[in-house]
Amino acid sequence: MSDRSRPTLILSLALGLVASLALAGLAMAAETTLSAALAGSAETDEDGSGTATVVLDPDAGTACWTFSVEDIDPVTVSHIHEGAEGVDGGVVVDLDLDGFDGSSEGCNEAADAAALQAIVDNPAGYYVNVHNEAFPGGAIRGQLAAATPNTALPAGGVPIAPLGLLLVAAAAAVGVRLLRSTVRA
Repeated sequence: MSDRSRPTLILSLALGLVASLALAGLAMAAETTLSAALAGSAETDEDGSGTATVVLDPDAGTACWTFSVEDIDPVTVSHIHEGAEGVDGGVVVDLDLDGFDGSSEGCNEAADAAALQAIVDNPAGYYVNVHNEAFPGGAIRGQLAAATPNTALPAGGVPIAPLGLLLVAAAAAVGVRLLRSTVRA
């Protein structure tokens, strides 16, 4: 390898590394969407049902929700609890603390990042619990599960995927140029 081709090789490797780090950073910072089918039981409100969708972002410390419930008294509070299916556990993340009747959406912007990451890592180990006055221990509940595939690409903002592709293409072009100059020499 000639002394002239070494800077080209270094540039090619640097561009490839930057592209890889940029795309890997996105994968680690993605929001995660989870859902739960809410239902009552013999010990709670048997007639109640509903759905919950939560979007967790451990890096931002946010837990956003959308609830739709029916056939239960007005909700007083809702939380994410730790616990496998059929197992009661403590509150890990507060959701709607103001109460609602029928539907609710909002965000907790001060959620504990470590708790959010633990939920993302093992959603089946957590459940959404909706409380009301008739059932203060929980009227309906449902285990969390992945709602959509986590594509690791942001929903809006800067289009990072084209930037990553551009960096990879630049690294490939520099590598091809290096290969051609080495073959000629």
